[in-house]
Amino acid sequence: MVRLDRQYILCAGAAVVAGLLSVSIANAQSVPDATPLSYSAAQIFAKTLRDQPAAADETEWSDFSALAYAQSRRSAPAGVQWLPQPMPAVDGFNAKIDGYGGGANHSSSLYGADGSLSIPLAQQWGLQIDGGVGSFNSSGTARGAGHVFWRDPSVGLLGVYGSYSRWNGNSGVIVPRTALNIARAGAEGEYYLGRWTVGGVVGYETVRFNIPAVVPGVPAFSLPDRFFDSVRASYYVTDNFKLSIGHVYTLGRSALSLGGEYGFALGGGRMASLFAQGLVGEHGVNGARGGLRIYFGQHDKTLIDRNRQDDPEDNHELEMWGAFLAQAYNDEEDKRAAAATAALARPTSPGGTTTPGPTIPVTTPGTTSFGPSFIP
Repeated sequence: MVRLDRQYILCAGAAVVAGLLSVSIANAQSVPDATPLSYSAAQIFAKTLRDQPAAADETEWSDFSALAYAQSRRSAPAGVQWLPQPMPAVDGFNAKIDGYGGGANHSSSLYGADGSLSIPLAQQWGLQIDGGVGSFNSSGTARGAGHVFWRDPSVGLLGVYGSYSRWNGNSGVIVPRTALNIARAGAEGEYYLGRWTVGGVVGYETVRFNIPAVVPGVPAFSLPDRFFDSVRASYYVTDNFKLSIGHVYTLGRSALSLGGEYGFALGGGRMASLFAQGLVGEHGVNGARGGLRIYFGQHDKTLIDRNRQDDPEDNHELEMWGAFLAQAYNDEEDKRAAAATAALARPTSPGGTTTPGPTIPVTTPGTTSFGPSFIP
């Protein structure tokens, strides 16, 4: 009988302990979210015992459990996953400056400095302003350009482009100083595909040569308004090393463009790079330039990211090719003028007939590689 009583007592004790444990677990789930993680099981169990009288009634206990469940549902992470927003067109105000030097087979020297400032207009819209001054064949040059564009740095860029450039020109033996002015307007775009960037600008240009008509036999020369383009494909061998190949067409003549740029971080949102560009054009007009470029941005980043998130590509090839062609044309016109002047200055015999002299090739309009035949 005693043994049976002990069994009843043990069973009753186990039931009480199980009940207390179940109540403590239920109350532990209802502990506010702000409960420190450092609470021990004993503290939670003690709190359960203190709160037990307040939840003795079965109805009140049900309400308490429902509130605890609702609170846990409210504190759970939201199930809605918002779609990621594209990066901005321009990652804050940024700029670049560069200094360069070079030359061509029709010039003695080429050097100068360029700069660009990029400005965010809206989330996917940006503005870039370009400018530059320099010297080509010992004569001053100046240029300015503007870009307004939409861009998603993970996809590409679409925008409008406008520019104006002037080369003061130089004098030949016979031909006075000949200046060149070019105004351009067009559309530009870029497409990003892994390490490849394909893009450029196409549009319409107005070209004006300032050629004083003071030499007999040398007609004034001008070019009609016409189409232009500067397109390229760039491949990033590494994140900081880019190679480019493209096509340039301006002043009625085409050229193959080649380029490369290697960047290295300076810290503080800055990067330096070494760059080189070359042109291989029609009628043997070739040239190249190279120099140092400094980028200023909001964050440290690689060259590929700067080109796609900060400032778009400039169109230096257009300006360089136009200047090379103008100088070559100026050289050809000087040769024509010298030949025409020499022909007119041949001495005459006493009878009024021209004394035969050395034959001097005098080209007529439409037969020189530049001159009026400069126009295809």
